[in-house]
Amino acid sequence: MRLSQSAAALAACCASAHAFSDSSPIVMFSSTSLDMPTNGELIQSNSQVFATLQKALKSCPTDRYLIVSQPNLNRANLVGDAVPNLLRYNNKAQSRYSLPEVIGELNTDDVAAFVRKSCEGRSQLFVDQLELAPLPSVNDAHTLKENDDELGMVLEQFDRDGSYTVIYAGTPRKEVPQTYTAVFQDGVPAELKRDVHSVQQRALNNTNSLPLFEKYQYFSTGIFTALIALVILLSILYGGIAAVASLEVPYGAFDKDMGPAAQKKQ
Repeated sequence: MRLSQSAAALAACCASAHAFSDSSPIVMFSSTSLDMPTNGELIQSNSQVFATLQKALKSCPTDRYLIVSQPNLNRANLVGDAVPNLLRYNNKAQSRYSLPEVIGELNTDDVAAFVRKSCEGRSQLFVDQLELAPLPSVNDAHTLKENDDELGMVLEQFDRDGSYTVIYAGTPRKEVPQTYTAVFQDGVPAELKRDVHSVQQRALNNTNSLPLFEKYQYFSTGIFTALIALVILLSILYGGIAAVASLEVPYGAFDKDMGPAAQKKQ
């Protein structure tokens, strides 16, 4: 389906909640005019979408192609300003095609292989594949924004160098199932019990082969504290000894007084 020049069109296409758990959107735009379908379907299978892409790209309309794979993407991720760089370059393109629900996974490697085969012999052909970081199940807005910034830098380079075609495809979200690990009364799984001796032996062998200063710790927090306290105590001791050594007493102070006053007392 064709999109309008505003970002609201793409948002309206992808605004509703997930209709299928194994579906993902796709967005394609080009700097040249392509033969794009005009029907208003919102849901197609991956084989139908691949046939549409083959029809649009079989004539090799541009010199450069960017095929982007965004794992765990769904239609709700493209609502609003979640991907501003993608929306900006989509709005300024000459041809646009998007589908909010693609049932099944569209293999981007097959798309890239088809483009290379169709444009075989073209000297200025450039096909680049960009796989973005998978979106997590929680706080995916932050990761989606970082991926959009990365995509924006690549699109800026493509936009400066001439004609290009971009295919932004997602993959259905696949949650990792939680697994149960049996724990016995002492809290240690049986698999770890059977391998304790071998693990300890390997750790001992690895320790014996280390250098001397890596095998033992010669300087710790306690040693550092003791050295500081020793320096302070030695400074105090030195100050006391220096004070005592600086005392000056005349030798006559210890002589017996033989004057008239002493004789009168006697």
